[in-house]
Amino acid sequence: MNLYTSHQNKIIGSIDQAVTNLAQIHPLDNSYYAQCLEIFEANSDQRLGLLGWLEANIVANMSQDANAILSVGCGTGAFDECILEYARARMKRVTYLGIEPNEISAAEFSQTMDKQASAQVDVSVLLQKFGEQVFENEFDLILFIHSIYYLEDRNDAIDAALKALKPGGELIIVIAPDEELNTVANLMWQRQMEQNSWFSDDVRAHFDARGLVYSETRVSANLNAKECFGESTEAGRNIVDFIVQTRADQLPTGLRNDISDFLMSITQGQGAATCLPHPVDIFRCKKP
Repeated sequence: MNLYTSHQNKIIGSIDQAVTNLAQIHPLDNSYYAQCLEIFEANSDQRLGLLGWLEANIVANMSQDANAILSVGCGTGAFDECILEYARARMKRVTYLGIEPNEISAAEFSQTMDKQASAQVDVSVLLQKFGEQVFENEFDLILFIHSIYYLEDRNDAIDAALKALKPGGELIIVIAPDEELNTVANLMWQRQMEQNSWFSDDVRAHFDARGLVYSETRVSANLNAKECFGESTEAGRNIVDFIVQTRADQLPTGLRNDISDFLMSITQGQGAATCLPHPVDIFRCKKP
């Protein structure tokens, strides 16, 4: 099914051609990426929906004794802090490990999560890419919260995560569908990373190819985009830069205009706000 109108397809084609013609596309550097992510998340209701689902469907059903949790691509710990609070409230002991290659985000993760460290809670972070250290039968829960896109080999990463789970442990992959909000980012990623990005269909295909039993859940969400249009604001620039995964002000004027036109074309009115659809899919796979 085609998600787009003929006008939107024309804009996408123009963006695709312009991106192809660019000599180079610079990814966001570590510091600016962390800044943009924080502003982006603050203007989206997706995180609240995800946290509510994870608390009710995953953490609430885990053992009340002791659990080891691994968060891959943990970022600053803003999400993990909430998961750890849920776990601490119902478990006698929690070991929580984050893996994060962005040194700025990893440092903030430590600062955020160390506040919860106690005799009951052991928290640590590894400043590295997932896969640089081998784990086997160590974790009760492994989380990929919007992180699998950035890994070099996502198939190997999923296989390694399943190996790292204890029998009966669960792997949770939170990933965007290949839909409106990710259209431009996908074109940018293909040039930056020299490979296609991953979306929900790719996770589904991996599990199906391995013959694994899994479930999936769609969580609807919206991104408040009122700062992205009209008079430029710092928050608006941060949001747009995160959406396109590069600094939009360094792109040619025609490409910037096409990106703005496309984003405007997929906005939805919600009261006084201008919102962009921001759904997410949750994949859940238990190790036999």
